[in-house]
Formats: sequence, structure tokens, C-alpha cells
Amino acid sequence: MVLAVVLYVLIYLVRLQQVPVDERVEKNIQLEGLVSLREILDKKFEQFLPSPQSQLLSGVVLGQKKDLPPQFRLALRDTSTLHIVVVSGQNLSMVAGFFLALSGLIKRKVAIALAFLAIIFYTLLTGAEVPVLRAAIMVSLAFLAQIFGRQGSSLWVLSLAAGFMLLITPRWLFDLSFQLSFMATLGLVLVSPILLQHLKSLPLIGQDLAVTIGVQLMVIPIIAQNFHQFSLVSVITNILVGWTVPFMMILGTIVLGISFISHSLTIFPAMLVEILSTYFVYIVTFFGSLPFAWEYVGEQIWMVWVGYYLILAGILIALNNINRSSKFML
Repeated sequence: MVLAVVLYVLIYLVRLQQVPVDERVEKNIQLEGLVSLREILDKKFEQFLPSPQSQLLSGVVLGQKKDLPPQFRLALRDTSTLHIVVVSGQNLSMVAGFFLALSGLIKRKVAIALAFLAIIFYTLLTGAEVPVLRAAIMVSLAFLAQIFGRQGSSLWVLSLAAGFMLLITPRWLFDLSFQLSFMATLGLVLVSPILLQHLKSLPLIGQDLAVTIGVQLMVIPIIAQNFHQFSLVSVITNILVGWTVPFMMILGTIVLGISFISHSLTIFPAMLVEILSTYFVYIVTFFGSLPFAWEYVGEQIWMVWVGYYLILAGILIALNNINRSSKFML
């Protein structure tokens, strides 16, 4: 029931975004109100956080495309962490995943409902822009397959979702944000679980490592083809900062909510989120400044990347077969 409501709201918002602005005015459709609210919330971050922490939080929590300090933006690009500062399928997955992780503490049905409601809330909070809506639909359906224990069907569910959206607007196929959202979500729901079987023995970092490597493996060709560079420090940087993203998003939302009630009550959560964002900025800046942080990648024909994904698929199939063999032997 909750999922049906989530998908209805998301698809409805996608359809509204396709309506020309003049027709929205005639029909009294005020999507611009979400944008105005986001700008008001953005000002709140500027009150409590310095630069570039405030811009970082605004991008992570609100999806604001603000001008980041040039040096920090270059560091984000060179460490392949720029996708974190904008709303993406990965960020939405982190939001939903946080609530799904609570299923061990609360009833599973309640955790699932909270996860999907968090997706709607986060989508509205970020202005219900088309890239966010696309990611939200893909993440919702992909998580649905996992929730019902059909991890193997995640690929088909995600492909159907992407195909449905391309039927609405075929030009999205060539949209960079659509490609990144699709491949990042595919890495989260299909690649990461396979890697996790081999990395779960690592305390604390096993799951983060699986998620980071899974996403990076899937988006490398897209980033290399569009930005013509390959980050040699992307994995280690994403591991070190990735765990902070859900906490920054949650604490940032708390700061925004409390700021309308009491300025003094906001001080403690704002201090916590400033510590996390300062750590994020420091790690990204440090690794981005290394002389070997990235290498230039020239324009490649599409067959090169097809070959890359075929090799990757072969490796993943082999790893999955090893997992099955180990379970059978046990």
C-alpha cells in the first residue's frame, strides 16, 4: 500500500514536470513553491555553517546546485565524489537504506514504510526536480525487489523502471544524470551484494567498501567518457567520506526543522553536522591535492566500454558462483 502511494506521487510529479510553465499557471500548478521553500531552507544552512560546509550541506540535503569554491569543486571532481554533492540515486538509496537498517530494532513493515516515506519527503525537500524523481522511482522499485527477497530480479525491475521512464521522455537516455542514477542504483542493488559476500568479514568497513566499489565500478565508464579522467583515489576517498553522507543528511534535516522552532536548540545538531562536513571537506581536499589523484582518459569508442562491462559481468558471475558453492559446501 505504501509503495503504491509512493510510486503514484512520484509518477504524478514526473508528469507535472512535463507540463509547460504556462499550462501550470493556468491549472494553478505551483511546483515553483517547492523551489522557493528550498531557497529558504538553503539560507538556514548559511546561518549556521561556514563555506564550503554550507554549500556542501545544501547540495547533499537540498540538491541545490550552488557555486562551490573552485578549489573544492576541483577536489570533488578529482576524487570522483562530485556525485555526492548533488542528489543522486546513491543519496536516495542511503536515505532509504538507513531506515531499512532499523528493521532489526523496529517492525520490518514499519521500517519499510519509513524508508519509502523518506524517499517522498526527500524528493519534495529537493524540489522534485526531474533527475531526483527519476532516481526516486528507480531506487523505490529496486528496493522493492530486495525487500521481497528477489535480489536476482532487481536487474529486471530496474530495467523496467528505466524503460518506462524512457517511454515518457526518450531523450533522457542521453542525459548524464539519468545514466549516473541508473548505473549507481544498479551498482547498489546488484553488484554490492555480490561483493559484500566476500567483504563482510571485514569489521565496520565491509559494507561501506562493498557499496563504494559496487557503485564506482558501474559509473567509471560514464565519468571517464564525459569528464575524460579516471580518479586513482576514488575508492579510498569514497570509503572515508561515504559513511558521513546519511548522517549529514539526517542531521541537516533536523537542523532545518528545529531552526523554525528555536535558534538555541539548533546549536548542538548544527555543531555535529559542521564536524562531519568539515571532515568531508578535509578528506576530499587532501586526496584531491595528491599528484597522482587522477589520470587523463581520451575519447573512447563505445565498444571499449561495452568490453569493460562484459568483463565486469564475467567477474561478478564468477564471484557469485563462488558464493553459491561456499553455501552449498556448508
